[in-house]
Amino acid sequence: MTKLLITGLITLGLFVGAAPTLHATETTEQKLVEVRLNDTIDEDRGYCLDIAGGKGTRAPLDKGMQAHTCYDYTGELLVDQSFDEALLKEGQFKIPYFDICMAASAVEKDASIALASCDDNAETQQFSLQENGNLVMKTKPELCITVNATEKREGRGSTPVHVMRPLSLQACSEDNAKYQTWFLFSL
Repeated sequence: MTKLLITGLITLGLFVGAAPTLHATETTEQKLVEVRLNDTIDEDRGYCLDIAGGKGTRAPLDKGMQAHTCYDYTGELLVDQSFDEALLKEGQFKIPYFDICMAASAVEKDASIALASCDDNAETQQFSLQENGNLVMKTKPELCITVNATEKREGRGSTPVHVMRPLSLQACSEDNAKYQTWFLFSL
């Protein structure tokens, strides 16, 4: 029991002086993964689903989601890009550290990708990562989570500079495959 508790505290970074990161290691309850865009577009480190507006434990929960430089190049997964793999397979994209779920602002084209308290019955929170890599709404599988092809901004505090792009629901299409094809990654 003590070993399990200590392992859990280490995994959550609760020891004094611990870095605000979660390691993508299997625990008795969850395996953490990044959700990465298959095409790196213009960012060699790749784009991952990320909480907008802050890094790690400082990420605000009211700014929604974005595509952001993946942090795994640092050798670990940060809490604002780490999803519970088992829940993903059930359609719930939960970020365990914050106990929050990814949600569409509506189940319609051009909807933004937000965050909300997890609700198993909310259709705006039900997603499916298809075999072809499309990340779709379960109730409207013709809508894919899509990285904005033209709008991007660079961060101000990191070296090397991180890149961010907005996300929205758009019609799934071969023409947009480089902005709509995702996979799961763990260290």
